[in-house]
Amino acid sequence: MDLRFCQGIVEDAAAICGAILSELRLRGDLLGQHAAAKANDLTQAAVGGVLAARKRKDETARKLRDLVDRGLLSDGPGVERTVHLARCPDGVAEALDLGGLAPAELWCADVPLTVETESAGVLRLILDREPRRSLLRALRGVGHEASLQLAQERGRLRAVGELTRSRQSQAALAAAAARLRRETERDGVLRAIAEELRKLGYESAVLLNESDGLVLRHLSHKPTVISEAMKLVGLRKISELKQLAIDPARSPLLGQLLSSPEPVVEVRSHSFLRALWGRRAPEPVRNKLVQLLGLGEELLATPLKGAGDSALGILTVAPRPGMEPDLGVLSSFALQGSLALERVLMRAQMRAQAAIIEGAVEERTRVLLEANERLQAADRRKDNFLANVSHELRSPLVTMLGYTDLLLAGKMGEVNERQRQCLQVARSSGKRLRAFIEELLDFSRFELTRESLTFQPFDLGEAVAQALADLQPKFLERRLNVRQRVARGTPPVLGDRERILQVLTNLLSNAERHCRDGGRIVISAQPRPGFVLVSVQDNGTGIPAAHIEKIFDRLYQVGDVKDARSREQGLGLGLNIVKSIVEAHGGEVSVESEVGKGSTFSFTLPLADVKSRGEATAAS
Repeated sequence: MDLRFCQGIVEDAAAICGAILSELRLRGDLLGQHAAAKANDLTQAAVGGVLAARKRKDETARKLRDLVDRGLLSDGPGVERTVHLARCPDGVAEALDLGGLAPAELWCADVPLTVETESAGVLRLILDREPRRSLLRALRGVGHEASLQLAQERGRLRAVGELTRSRQSQAALAAAAARLRRETERDGVLRAIAEELRKLGYESAVLLNESDGLVLRHLSHKPTVISEAMKLVGLRKISELKQLAIDPARSPLLGQLLSSPEPVVEVRSHSFLRALWGRRAPEPVRNKLVQLLGLGEELLATPLKGAGDSALGILTVAPRPGMEPDLGVLSSFALQGSLALERVLMRAQMRAQAAIIEGAVEERTRVLLEANERLQAADRRKDNFLANVSHELRSPLVTMLGYTDLLLAGKMGEVNERQRQCLQVARSSGKRLRAFIEELLDFSRFELTRESLTFQPFDLGEAVAQALADLQPKFLERRLNVRQRVARGTPPVLGDRERILQVLTNLLSNAERHCRDGGRIVISAQPRPGFVLVSVQDNGTGIPAAHIEKIFDRLYQVGDVKDARSREQGLGLGLNIVKSIVEAHGGEVSVESEVGKGSTFSFTLPLADVKSRGEATAAS
């Protein structure tokens, strides 16, 4: 009780009853003295009245206590529930040092106080006259009112205490939940559970439901206590507990606790230890364990539940001696512990699955790399084979064509008309074969040197002019009208000049093959932001839409629209080479065509200044 509250009771009582001195004596538990020697022992709470006001209150209070100790005044009303009146012994007036008051006699009125039908204390009034009947009624009224005030104050203090404890519990739960969320490993979660429960006043143990059964995984006690407990049950160290997994199906008590729908279950300590240790813990050993671990007669057990109400384990706690356990707090804490355990278990499962997947990916990657290396090796062997075969075929073919030209020129003697016709057929077939071989050589050379392209700025207009000059004899032979539309101010492009020249030659040759005699070919270059768009347009036979996406494939030919001459002058590698070279320069190739009206092949090349600025920016 608050001192000001008690002081108000004694002052009001003294004023109402005209007492020269008033004293309030209450049970120790009402004053917060939980360790009172006896339940009925009373403690002085406050003094008041005229005499107390004239003198120091603490001195007056001491004198009243001395009078009780000397037996001149009683300690309380005893078992009586009515007002007790008695004339004070002669020594009381002398001990109180009344001074100028000096009444003929003093009377003592002890008014019993009750709270919730139990004796709460006594309100003592020292009167300087004999009480009359009206005063007795006033004393009873004062006692009743004081009892009501005590009951209300006790209720208020209880409510405040419960609210304070609730706030403290909520704060402790919030702190525990925050710590449990930070833990990422199972052992860390178990340590956090033990330490946070110890802050709340509990010693604890955690049994986890593992594949082999229930295993005691953690005790909150000090290492020396745990070591002594292990010795009592015949174990050398706590790690040996893993070998003592308990099948819940063979232990009715643990199985019931594991699957209990109740958030908190009371269980006898001996029963729990017998279920946990079995024959290792006979009754004498259990008695020692209860005393050593500070378990008491009863334990509190909470099942730890996971997703889908799965059983994670059992949390058992032992309150400290004299502590009243809060079942709501324990239930909430068990929920937080369950969530933390499930989170780390799921994380462990995810790590295990990730390791399995990572291993499978690494193995698959290794197999794919080996297969890719084998394919690349086979591709290199194929390219080398094509290059060697093409070279070996071209050498004797050049000799054959040379002698054929000598015979046709009459350098080896006169030939008749029939012989000349045969030689012309042989020369035509040889030239066609030489064109095939040259195409194979171009393809194999690019495949073998794809990774060794030399990028340098060069004048695109000069490259176009050179490509046109190389093909000029063919254009004149077929009376083709060839136009060049490359402006003089076209910026330099960045690339491998020889390879771009090959692209231009292949596209112009392709246009020449598909044009009719006297047809038209236009090659143009249009600068765009960051690149140049190069186009080769012809008015030849055109390409059906169904073949547009396939014409850049290796060895693909549009046989149904090509005439006999064009079928004899290519292997279907020219456009594939064009696409590969342009993409190696970071450009794109496209085609637009309409059957009977011709085709336009376009590709892009990066400008030299833009490429250089980009590389410089990346380097910086």
